[in-house]
Amino acid sequence: MVSVARREKIERVVASRLGGLACVCENFEKPHNAAAILRTCEALGVLNVYVIEQDFPFEPARGVTQGADKWLSIKRFRRVEPALEALRDQGYLIYAATPHSEGLSLEELPCQEKLALVFGNEATGVSPQTLAACSGTFWVPMWGFSQSYNVSVAAAISLYHCAQARRRHLGRPGDLSPAEQEALREHYLALSLPPSQRRAGG
Repeated sequence: MVSVARREKIERVVASRLGGLACVCENFEKPHNAAAILRTCEALGVLNVYVIEQDFPFEPARGVTQGADKWLSIKRFRRVEPALEALRDQGYLIYAATPHSEGLSLEELPCQEKLALVFGNEATGVSPQTLAACSGTFWVPMWGFSQSYNVSVAAAISLYHCAQARRRHLGRPGDLSPAEQEALREHYLALSLPPSQRRAGG
């Protein structure tokens, strides 16, 4: 059985989930970065993560995720085109993070729209193929001597800003429809049961 306290927590989490802000991870090599981004997404209420494993497998370090990944909707793709097509079919505007002061600054992103933020490989960034297919690019302002952020840090800053901006625009913590909330609630309740009870319940 799921306790009353657990059910109340699930209700709060479901009500705060954002489906209109998605994170896209392209060709990550380092398990720590993959894990850190998943943990950040879950903590910020970002539900949907799209993973492109065209060149490298996405293998988040379990010691870093702390189980955060099981509360997310992670969609994996082997190629760029179907990943971006799936995002466009869902109505997302797709913006890729770059280390250069080109495109929009983070504060200029249209957070009131459905928005997918793409973060690329630690060494080479977002691929030219993906950049060409995106709605645009954005950059995170810096005021020090450093010329770039670690990718997991850039993602954390960007997703926090966009999540909070979207919530301010909506005037509520989350943006899922009642039907989406109900489906997610049932999913989280099932995940909260012991494994033996999950199997028994189908």
